[in-house]
Amino acid sequence: MSTQTTPSPALWSAAWHAAAALGLAGALHAQTVLRSGHMDLGVAYEAGELSVHIHSDDPEPDGTEYGPGEAVIELGLAAQTTVPASPQFAFLGAPGDPLYLLAATENPALPFLGLAAEEVEPGLFAGNLLTLTLTGAAGPGEFALFTVDAFGSPTVHMNTRGGITAADHTTLQAGSHGHAQWAFTAPGDYDLTFVASGTLEGGGGSVSSEPATFRFTVVPEPAPAALLILGGLGCWLGRRRG
Repeated sequence: MSTQTTPSPALWSAAWHAAAALGLAGALHAQTVLRSGHMDLGVAYEAGELSVHIHSDDPEPDGTEYGPGEAVIELGLAAQTTVPASPQFAFLGAPGDPLYLLAATENPALPFLGLAAEEVEPGLFAGNLLTLTLTGAAGPGEFALFTVDAFGSPTVHMNTRGGITAADHTTLQAGSHGHAQWAFTAPGDYDLTFVASGTLEGGGGSVSSEPATFRFTVVPEPAPAALLILGGLGCWLGRRRG
């Protein structure tokens, strides 16, 4: 009698990265794929214009900046969790529903995605405040951005459930950097569009960035190319044990 075992998350991960090493994953993702390490969705102000980009710390010390369409932020196996039982988290779905989360605390197996306005010099905008607004979202499920206080209570900043409105925004302080919880409810590709805005000091009026769309992809299971490699690894291990 033969038995069948389910590969461990570590083996799934090894298969995916083997696919990437062979260039097969590149066929699935035309852009740079960011799977781990510290990075920020950042706002910058240069030559009188606001812009939104992704800034990755890799390679250190200067890192790399990616404009809209230049990078994909990937949520792998380690992002999978469930909606908490507390009624305070009903905005994410029913208790126990699947949830894929980039947390506000670092997990080496996932992107550690912050929100930053470190490239905006203090004193330029009224109150040193900028607004990052979600203006569009497309994907197989819902997206929410929220923070949790010291008592475990969430504050929702953006949530696509029920539609996108002007309330779907978060406030950033010029020169600042912080982290929030990025939540997705289903596997697949999400295209999220953001606009940064602020009011200049001294009656300079309001300034807004061009809409900036970034892709997030939730991959709780290996891609087809990785499955092929995983099958090959299984055959090789079988021959080794035979």
